[in-house]
Amino acid sequence: MAAVSPGKVLLFGCPLSGEVQPVSLCSDPTFSQGIVGEGAVILPSDWVVYAPARAKVDFSLKHALGLETQEGVKFLIHVGTDTNRLEGEGFRLFVRTGDLVERGQTLLTFDPQVMRARRCSLETPFVFCSIPRGWRLELLKTGPVSAGEDLVGLSPVL
Repeated sequence: MAAVSPGKVLLFGCPLSGEVQPVSLCSDPTFSQGIVGEGAVILPSDWVVYAPARAKVDFSLKHALGLETQEGVKFLIHVGTDTNRLEGEGFRLFVRTGDLVERGQTLLTFDPQVMRARRCSLETPFVFCSIPRGWRLELLKTGPVSAGEDLVGLSPVL
């Protein structure tokens, strides 16, 4: 894990355009109860998911990606809820496990019609699974947010 200067804020962009709310409002209790971590839930208005920060892809399922920054921050982008049962149908990945991605790089695309037809929610949790001890997460915006806009800030608690 790389050292971070006191007072430094790590910024993460919104991974896809849509309506952003705190993850506590997600309809899936695994996310709303904070079991996976803190963050946001996004009801997408576009079907392309972008890297919110420079990070390494820890794992890449067709419907979910786990990434880790050089500072050791691990986060998850889970496109839709109950989408694991689609077994990849309607998703197209542009990255693989082990890839280093840059902020704004396309990670995956998805077909909302496939998700709706199979009764999957489009709600997309964006959660932080591992935050360095002594850091705090701040959701910078709610409501309509465009992909790439600063959405989450992480900073050391002084």
